[in-house]
Amino acid sequence: MSGREIPKLRPGDALAYLALGLWSLFVVFPLFWIGAMSFKQEIDIFAYPPKFLDFSPTLDNYLDVFGLLGGEAATGFGKYFVNSLLIVGVALAATVVLGTMAAYALARLRFPGRGTIAFLLILVRMVPILTVLLPLYVLYRNAGLYNTYLGLIMAYLFVGVPFYTWLVRGHVDAVPIEIEEAARIDGCNTFQMLFVVVVPVMLPGIVSAALLSSIYMWNNFLFALILAGPDLLPVSTALLNYLGYSSDYGNLAAACVITSAPVVMVGFLIQRYIVAGLSSGAVKG
Repeated sequence: MSGREIPKLRPGDALAYLALGLWSLFVVFPLFWIGAMSFKQEIDIFAYPPKFLDFSPTLDNYLDVFGLLGGEAATGFGKYFVNSLLIVGVALAATVVLGTMAAYALARLRFPGRGTIAFLLILVRMVPILTVLLPLYVLYRNAGLYNTYLGLIMAYLFVGVPFYTWLVRGHVDAVPIEIEEAARIDGCNTFQMLFVVVVPVMLPGIVSAALLSSIYMWNNFLFALILAGPDLLPVSTALLNYLGYSSDYGNLAAACVITSAPVVMVGFLIQRYIVAGLSSGAVKG
């Protein structure tokens, strides 16, 4: 017979695939359930036996979350979503600029304490957030930063810059030093060499590190809970407004889907750029 034979599946491999399949279902099912619940009416949410697909979908939960059903939105979810976009957007832009310069300095410049600073960066990332919240709260109260956009952005930078810097430092090390030597011969100063020569070469690595940092910032819960008032809450913390003695599970599910949508989209982008980031230091002819 022509053609290659289909390899036989060994029992061990079959068990491994089965275990991975069951684990995938276990992980994906809560996402499916919350997504389906966001399109259900209250009578379908509490139906027994549970309705998985046999229900009439509705957009009322999404419209109600944004106050588009004729009444006033009880939680101001649209405002909280804008808060998240503003805080995370500014914090991420500052993280990319500051972290890229810090990563280049740690990878290329020789100065006393360079190794200690690099260790402190990863140490800050390992410290539990709860250990710094009380000192930050007292500091913010005394400095007038409590319940301000600037205060929240600075708090996000506190954890975003070390994480981003540590990731990008490895991509700087992967850039051939000969490229920088050639640029220095052509008259480039340090900033020109970094942003004109080095950054384009390691751009996939920068993008992947920025995407990972943005996911962490978007999902952060504790900073806004302690350091901001009701008007400045991001969506990750504002979801608490839907929990109470009589919770509206349909609206809660819709709010969860809207909150998770940017993270899911960023996750799809990461799959593409993580692979490219592995070769970000390669020299292309």
